[in-house]
Amino acid sequence: MAGKSEGLEGQAGMSGKSEGSKKEAGMSGKSEGSRKGTGMSRKSEGSRKGAGMSGKSEGSRKEAGMAGNPGEETGKAGNHGMGKAGKRRQRMDEAGIGFMLFLMASCGVLECVLAGVLAGQETDRILTLAFLGVLYYVSLLTGMELCRRQSGWFYEKAGNYRQIALWHGISCGAAVGMAFLPEFARPVMLVAMGMAMASNSFFGLMFGIFHGMVYALCGQGGLYLFLCGVLLAAGGCLAAYFLDSRENLPWKAVFLFLYVFADVLICSYLAFGVLEWDVLAFGAGNGLVSAMAATLLYPGLSGRLRAAPRERLEKILQENFGLVQDVRNFSKTDYEHAKKVSMLAGACAKLVGADPDVASAGGFYYRLGRMVGEPFVENGVALARSSHLPRPVVGILSEYYGEEKLPSTVESAIVHIVDSLVAKFEVLEADTFSSTWNQDILVYQTLNEHSAAGMYDKSGFSMNMFLEIRDYLIKEAELF
Repeated sequence: MAGKSEGLEGQAGMSGKSEGSKKEAGMSGKSEGSRKGTGMSRKSEGSRKGAGMSGKSEGSRKEAGMAGNPGEETGKAGNHGMGKAGKRRQRMDEAGIGFMLFLMASCGVLECVLAGVLAGQETDRILTLAFLGVLYYVSLLTGMELCRRQSGWFYEKAGNYRQIALWHGISCGAAVGMAFLPEFARPVMLVAMGMAMASNSFFGLMFGIFHGMVYALCGQGGLYLFLCGVLLAAGGCLAAYFLDSRENLPWKAVFLFLYVFADVLICSYLAFGVLEWDVLAFGAGNGLVSAMAATLLYPGLSGRLRAAPRERLEKILQENFGLVQDVRNFSKTDYEHAKKVSMLAGACAKLVGADPDVASAGGFYYRLGRMVGEPFVENGVALARSSHLPRPVVGILSEYYGEEKLPSTVESAIVHIVDSLVAKFEVLEADTFSSTWNQDILVYQTLNEHSAAGMYDKSGFSMNMFLEIRDYLIKEAELF
């Protein structure tokens, strides 16, 4: 999007400087008669001010219908906006997260104990392994929770902590089963890859390191067995990254096989000072199993994880979803506004090839901060995160009306366009628009004002997208 108004408005058919175009539109900025000619009364001029034509933050709040006291229809903004049911649900969600973290830590400590028992360790050493597991998981899960609270990182793949806890439980069970295998025959790469798929590469690596540490403390390889596990975990995280593309899959399988085989040979030689035929067989078997399982199982598992965010986007717009009910209970006016913005934003996104599900969800929750009170952006984002909304939706809310940062995605730009238009049409009286010509003028004017101000410069919003959406909003969309 060009930052200058002349080129954009010229292509959009509404020059900000041309008196002739204003006359054609029947809307001279100074002429009372021209307003009458288009059926727009003095009262509608005041309505436009109420709708918020200003480009500043106060104006953007007015444009969204959020200036001052929300009024009787919207109830009291503030800490009581969510209601007792919403707060109770949040407390239950936090308790559920705590329980999931406890289960993950319990699985890790149990793995330490079982690995020590299977390795024939003394009781005091088994207890030491258990305390080591507690210490490791306290630091690791604390880091996970801090990341979740700050950036909602796990929404990239797994939908919630339940999915991560499930994958973690499976990986711990697999790790215990691997304890029955010879030391250098354990496919640690697959365990780390699974956790990297469910969370992210960093936490996948950390979980893989944990399993390698347990094996090293229970085995004879010591430091070099631990080094082998760390390198295999790093390879698993790498595999979770480059297997996203199905191109050159046979060569990727060969690479994984050679990586595992070389890792086992090098570390076993450093540990024992000699290469035995059985170690060669263990390395070959480990590499073959890791490579084949990674390339064959990854598509199906990653497909299930990718489907989770899509299912989540659909779920958060259903009538029985808790936050939807909170919006409806808070204000019927806001609820109807949110539904209209959601519907139109999804249609616009589909029209230009953007993600309609993200745009629909972002449109519905765009004014979520209103339920809590000022500052709207900060409180809306906090409520969205505590309600576990997907990261793309939270991102749209953080860019609300460009108050703190400009829209950075096409979906965010679409939601801003639709919400600003719907808000203005809701504020202006229906009889203000004596003809569809007046409606067209308001659409032209609103879109050109925002684009000329550079609102969409960082969103990747192209001129063709702008024109397609503008034509749709003029010719097909039901803004009233």
